[in-house]
Amino acid sequence: MTRDQLMESLLHLPHPWPRPETECNLPTENAHGDLEGWIKGPTNNEWHYAWIGAHERRIVITREQWEEALLAHVQHLEQPVSDAVVTTSADKVDPRAWNGEGLPPVGSIVTLDSDHGGYAEVRVIGHTLRGGNVVVEGKRRGVEVCARSELRPIRSDREKAIGDMKQITKAAADAHKRELHGNLSEEYLLGALYDAGHRKVKS
Repeated sequence: MTRDQLMESLLHLPHPWPRPETECNLPTENAHGDLEGWIKGPTNNEWHYAWIGAHERRIVITREQWEEALLAHVQHLEQPVSDAVVTTSADKVDPRAWNGEGLPPVGSIVTLDSDHGGYAEVRVIGHTLRGGNVVVEGKRRGVEVCARSELRPIRSDREKAIGDMKQITKAAADAHKRELHGNLSEEYLLGALYDAGHRKVKS
């Protein structure tokens, strides 16, 4: 096993690079008798991917190294193979034109809804060669590979407001269960929306 071979396998991860709080599979024996899997640290709490061979020979890849290789891989894919291949520049794509059908084109701005980090607006920077996954980049999340099923078209202002209100009322309902007794009233939920700033009129 070489570092390049290990990195090549990681470029096609079917999920985002795990966050510190995510439960991961620790190194286990692979088909060749080597150990391969996720380890923590050693200098921080981030997950690293490790291959451990004979005589404790190790190859360890960090998230930063993976992101750098992934970006280089995506940029390579965007280069035309020949003059006969027609490519679409990300600069020519309407960032909000994707309607949810097929793969979002490179340059699109979409909503990522995953179990790993909730809602986030991200930019599509490439597609994987295998598996039909999408490479995205966001301000908070950095670069990651996600499944097509985790992506949605950008929500309208109305949809965003409804989503915000759903989160507020859910949080209020959860707080009610923890702190109060009795039935959950409509007035209690509407009060939570008002307290959060919805429909307030400036005096």
